[in-house]
Amino acid sequence: MKKPWLAAILNLLFFGGGYIYNGQRTGFGVGLVIGWLLVRFGEIPIYLTHLVDSKWLILFIGLVIMQFSFAYDGYNEAKKINETLKG
Repeated sequence: MKKPWLAAILNLLFFGGGYIYNGQRTGFGVGLVIGWLLVRFGEIPIYLTHLVDSKWLILFIGLVIMQFSFAYDGYNEAKKINETLKG
């Protein structure tokens, strides 16, 4: 049995972590984790060098929306997996 809350938290913290945990769409999950790491690695220097402007804020808001969307999707995916296992 998968824990939907754990899948949601993993997808919230690491894009794709919940998909890897669920064992469904693992390639997609790995791709999201790598993409998330690259975006965050690029975002931090922008913030620290004070090059922050309205475009950075739009990027940040977009990433937060994506995090919650992936968390919601990972949660629902884990619930579906559990329903399938119950028969």
